[in-house]
Amino acid sequence: MIKVRYQSGTRAEGRCSNRAFTLTELVVAAGVTVMLAAVMLGIASNVIGITSRATGSIQGNTQATMALDVLTRDLQAAILLATDDVWFAANVQPDQSGVGDTGGSLGLWDPSGGGAGKPGWADPGTDGSSLNLIPAGLNLKDYRFGMAGMWLRFITNVPDENVDGLNNFSAPRAVGYQMVRHRIDANAGSSIRYGLFRTEVRSYDESPPIFSTYHSGYNLFALDYCQPGAGGVSDGDPGRIRGPYRSHLLAINVIDFGIRVYERNSSGDLVLSFPLLNSSLGYAATRNTIASQPVEATVAALDYSGTTVRGFPEVVEVSIRVISEEGAKMLEALETGGSVGFDWWEIALAHSKVFSRRVVLEAQPLRQ
Repeated sequence: MIKVRYQSGTRAEGRCSNRAFTLTELVVAAGVTVMLAAVMLGIASNVIGITSRATGSIQGNTQATMALDVLTRDLQAAILLATDDVWFAANVQPDQSGVGDTGGSLGLWDPSGGGAGKPGWADPGTDGSSLNLIPAGLNLKDYRFGMAGMWLRFITNVPDENVDGLNNFSAPRAVGYQMVRHRIDANAGSSIRYGLFRTEVRSYDESPPIFSTYHSGYNLFALDYCQPGAGGVSDGDPGRIRGPYRSHLLAINVIDFGIRVYERNSSGDLVLSFPLLNSSLGYAATRNTIASQPVEATVAALDYSGTTVRGFPEVVEVSIRVISEEGAKMLEALETGGSVGFDWWEIALAHSKVFSRRVVLEAQPLRQ
């Protein structure tokens, strides 16, 4: 027979332990597990957030660069002749343009009518205003170009599309740039965003009804270019330069857009000529000192007759403010009646970035 010796405080040799975890130990282990999970979740959430912001930043940078590249190409090929026609024009807008295709350019900037949308241009230079054309230090990133940004249009040569038809030849044609607050698709319930649109008018059209740059002329103050529908309603018609289609979208989440114009003074120095005051709401490249832009039927208050600077640009600085998708969602929530704890421009400044480009125009009409 084998005898087993026991020692005080120990179990017999050769026998397995049957000791279970106590309730306290289980609670502690569960707590540690929960804490570790929370830490890992926080890390994962931060990583996802950083990745999302980085992706949004890259997308914003890419879109802004692409838009500025297109603008640079058009501006460098701009045609400026020292005549009474208006070859180049820009206006600060109190509201967006007339409608384009269904769902493309819907509603006013303030959809509720109660101030929830993008602020107007009252009290320029204040924190809540959308108009500040003379910020301290004249730093381009601090400019605000009105409730709907600037409407820029000019006559230019675009690259030949290498297809049949006179309307596709590399001939002078009008192009326009403007911001539009729009739905992302034709669905009436789809998300609302701000975008920069580029509209191009065909150079020539042989078949009636005749709507083209050639037949409407090179005066951008002509009615065909200033009132949607006056110069046709189809894609490529002069009338579409004021009411773009969704297919004309150049960059999304653009919440402000404008330019600064430089000219040569009598001493030959390059100086800023537009805008110089918060009342400088329009610019026109023309010798005509009295021509005024027609007041639009869609925006009765738009009257630039006494606020238009006239001259011929040599350098144009373009400014585009792009907001992140996160910021765009916050603006949409604010504009559709939600409470986000911030006003419109607080959101814009916290979630957007200004991109700019300085472009030298090749045309020099005053030196001809």
